[in-house]
Amino acid sequence: MAIQVKRNTGMMGGLAKVALLVDGQHAAKLGNDEAATVSLGEEAVKLKAKQWFFGSKELEVVNDASVEVRINMIAMLLLLAAILCLFLGVMIAPIITVVAVILFLVCIIYSTKNWFQLIKVK
Repeated sequence: MAIQVKRNTGMMGGLAKVALLVDGQHAAKLGNDEAATVSLGEEAVKLKAKQWFFGSKELEVVNDASVEVRINMIAMLLLLAAILCLFLGVMIAPIITVVAVILFLVCIIYSTKNWFQLIKVK
């Protein structure tokens, strides 16, 4: 039995390949719009996506499942808000730069396990 994993992260996630971990072991590296088939044993396995320090929560899947890797929009909005505050802080007020630094830290901490979403398609 096997599962199909497809990466659909769009333009923002297309810079580097995403490592696919099956039960903690490296199984494949996926570029944007690439798919991989992972062979399984008889039992369910736990999938996880990882790219540098960005990651996803574990998803338990069973045989003949189809999974899609996407970017979490909340994490993306946190990053864009931090970048916007950084630019505004440089132009308007230094206190906004402090907000930008705090947002960057929150984004990094949040993104270690939430940058990607693993979604069952079937």
